[in-house]
Amino acid sequence: MTTPCPGRRAARAISRFAALPALAALAGAVPELARAQSDSVQIYGFIKENVEQVRLAGNGRTASVSRLSNDLSVLGFRGRESLGGGLEAFFQIETNLRMDGTGTSQIGDRNTGVGLRSPWGQILMGQWEMPLRFVSVYKVDPFTAGIFASNSIMGNGFTTAANGAAPESFDRRQKNLVQYSTPHWGGVSARLALSMPEDRTPTTNPIAWSGLLSYEDKSWYVAWGHEYHGDYFYSGSRDHADRLGLVYAFGGTKLRGAYERLSYEPAPGQSVRRDAWQVAATHAIGAHEFRASYISGGNAHGSSTAAVGGIGLPGTDSGAWQISLGYGYTLSKRTELWAAWTRLVNHATARYNLSGNSVPGLKPGDSATGVGLGITHKF
Repeated sequence: MTTPCPGRRAARAISRFAALPALAALAGAVPELARAQSDSVQIYGFIKENVEQVRLAGNGRTASVSRLSNDLSVLGFRGRESLGGGLEAFFQIETNLRMDGTGTSQIGDRNTGVGLRSPWGQILMGQWEMPLRFVSVYKVDPFTAGIFASNSIMGNGFTTAANGAAPESFDRRQKNLVQYSTPHWGGVSARLALSMPEDRTPTTNPIAWSGLLSYEDKSWYVAWGHEYHGDYFYSGSRDHADRLGLVYAFGGTKLRGAYERLSYEPAPGQSVRRDAWQVAATHAIGAHEFRASYISGGNAHGSSTAAVGGIGLPGTDSGAWQISLGYGYTLSKRTELWAAWTRLVNHATARYNLSGNSVPGLKPGDSATGVGLGITHKF
């Protein structure tokens, strides 16, 4: 047997000793690597543009316009930090992108906030869409944004505002919001949001809250939401909204539906109630997707003597309907080419306008027709 020389034994000992700091550094890097994986900041968003032709008709006149429209393009930053023990801090800053040169935007003018997540749920503080909006806008409506979308009628107009502003709107991104969201329990989840009552005027102290309860699995989505506005029209006014959403998916097909009831007290001693519903469907075949939606706003009921947003006078022909058809071709996971057509018809006293990119000068009883060809790119 050959005996290693003392020099070789010394070299091996030295090499093992020299490796110890590297092994210690690697051991120390493991928790830092795990933390780096749980702490992140992400840039995200999408750009959605279309060239569209819109025609307005009614009240003895017609008008048309060709335009490039921005369909609520978004730039966002979001991040999270692990705090240990299952607790995580998070933030999001989301901004409208005005890609067609019209309108203005400010940093954080969309869903923007900070909060904490844990196994017991999530707390969020900031400016965010109310829970009622999530019942149907993103799950039921196949068009979501732009003139083809359902919130021309559903919700009676979209707004980003504080308490008391745009009081007719039940499709809101609300300022000064505090929201709690539960964990998911076998597909069931809930959220509850309060818009803090800090918009007091000499005569009112407006406040709003909204809740959402939903169930979702691979085939079904079922949701119910409620929203309350207090002192939005006058001191003591109480306005309510309820909305149901339903989606059934099989193969490449999704059948979708929503129903809502809006109730207002627009003036002392007066009330108005209006129901609306939507049925929609999408069918995907490979890179192709076909989309269809029909929305109906019913006649107003009650004692109001003035219109409330798009809702016409009770006791008159105040209904409306909208049909939208669309087609999308997926070029990649991030890019889609699409085309869509829509027609919105107001009855005699209704004044609903196209969503997202409204038609200037629309009057009660007008109709609007639009067709568009667009690109959506996500990042």
